[in-house]
Amino acid sequence: MTIRQIVPIALSLILPGAGHIAAGKAARGILIFFLFGFAVDGWVYSQAASVLPPERVAVGLATVRAGSLALGGLLWAFAVFDTTAMALRRRRIAAKAEAADALVRNALVAFLRDDFQAALKDLHAAQRINDQDPDVFFHLGVIYQRLGQPRKARKALHQCIRYDQEGKWDTQAQDQLQGLSAAAPAPAARPAGAEGSASETRATKADEPREEAKP
Repeated sequence: MTIRQIVPIALSLILPGAGHIAAGKAARGILIFFLFGFAVDGWVYSQAASVLPPERVAVGLATVRAGSLALGGLLWAFAVFDTTAMALRRRRIAAKAEAADALVRNALVAFLRDDFQAALKDLHAAQRINDQDPDVFFHLGVIYQRLGQPRKARKALHQCIRYDQEGKWDTQAQDQLQGLSAAAPAPAARPAGAEGSASETRATKADEPREEAKP
């Protein structure tokens, strides 16, 4: 684990709730901290009330002490367990991101060798790891464009723009889409006068005398 992942666990060992706040879970951390403080207050009360006369004690001190220790222990264990689980989950996500990045790098190497099928295979493998990676969709769009598959290229580039929250590929993706639009074949225009020529031909044939039927 990295230092960034270990620090919340260490803070939870020291003070339940602090680790969650450090990990970005402020609401959960404040709740745990408040409940742990309530448990500590109960334990302090049980210790302080032990010196008071019995008639001034409203509840059984043993019950308050046991309840406070149980609540505090549960909160402490939960805080440590939860921050550890979050750290392990983030570690798995980071490992998957590294694997996806490696596949994207392999795809770029294959693309430079003009091995587009190998590049597509690596990019699709990276997409299975993270189906919202804008890098994957941008490179898919470029490769599909090179392969002459404009429909797939447009779809991949639009997904790239959709998932690119940081705007990393926005300009390049828009340029690729404009290039696809410019490269789209225009409908074949009918030559000027073609329609008139056809009409004149039909009129000429109509004016020609028909041959008489031979007996």
